[in-house]
Amino acid sequence: MFWNIFKREPKPYLEDFLQTADGHQVYYRAFGNPNGMPVLSFHGGPGGSSRPKYAKLFAKQQFNFIQFDQRGCGQSTAQNVWHNNNTEATLDDAVAILQKLNIQQPIIVHGVSWGSTLALLFAEKFPKLVQKIIVSSVFLARECDYMWVKRDSERFYPDLWAQMRAQAYRRDIFASYEKLLFSKKETDNLKALTYFGSYEFMLGQLAPQFYTPSELNEKALNAARIAYYYDKNQYFLGENQILAQIGKIKQIPTLIVHNRMDFCCPVKQAWDLHQALPLSKLIIAPEAGHATPKLLKIVRKAIKEFLA
Repeated sequence: MFWNIFKREPKPYLEDFLQTADGHQVYYRAFGNPNGMPVLSFHGGPGGSSRPKYAKLFAKQQFNFIQFDQRGCGQSTAQNVWHNNNTEATLDDAVAILQKLNIQQPIIVHGVSWGSTLALLFAEKFPKLVQKIIVSSVFLARECDYMWVKRDSERFYPDLWAQMRAQAYRRDIFASYEKLLFSKKETDNLKALTYFGSYEFMLGQLAPQFYTPSELNEKALNAARIAYYYDKNQYFLGENQILAQIGKIKQIPTLIVHNRMDFCCPVKQAWDLHQALPLSKLIIAPEAGHATPKLLKIVRKAIKEFLA
């Protein structure tokens, strides 16, 4: 039996925190059957948080669906949110949670967007722990991938770039964004979220328009700061790291689902991943947008068939 994807959120059977040695408290929760096939899910971002709706992708009687809020995200807390907050630490947190739950059998790893990046990296780092990979809205975190948003997408949205440049100090968009984003002034934070912070979410829209919220959303500000921090540090990865190490997971069956008109993460990333994995199945959905409700329905159907 599957949860109805359109009705109320599923309730976890377990919620807890992983206490790390370096001062982070990583929130995690599990859904479905504690004795079912384990599914470890990575959320998007960086800076996002785990969402119960993704548990609905897996039959609750058959699977043990585990998700967690990455360092500094969602319900996770820290003495210093930036201390050891990096991709490698996230992967280590994930395996520590599995150990805490006494999960010893090979698992399914799942991820959406930035979560797909982490799912692939996890499989490459711990290939013996993974029996299947399920990713959608793929982000490979190569320079050409993150520069698409920061540079190349201007070819489709020159009007938005003109508005962002008009708000930037000496027209240096990203230096201005950092200054405003980490400012102690709420007006600066609002300006950062209004223009530079919201741009990525407008990609794919036919009539995008900047909108200034009436008050500051601290969760949105925190998410934007973490996202900027990871982007500034090239996601703490080597160039083309995922495909360079793809040989470690070539024998793992992989499901890849991506929207055709994803203007946040262009579909070429999903295609390149598929070409590198001989046991992968690629579904290109005839839809627009990034991680959309329509894509979620397509992913659920594809997962059911893939795991049958």
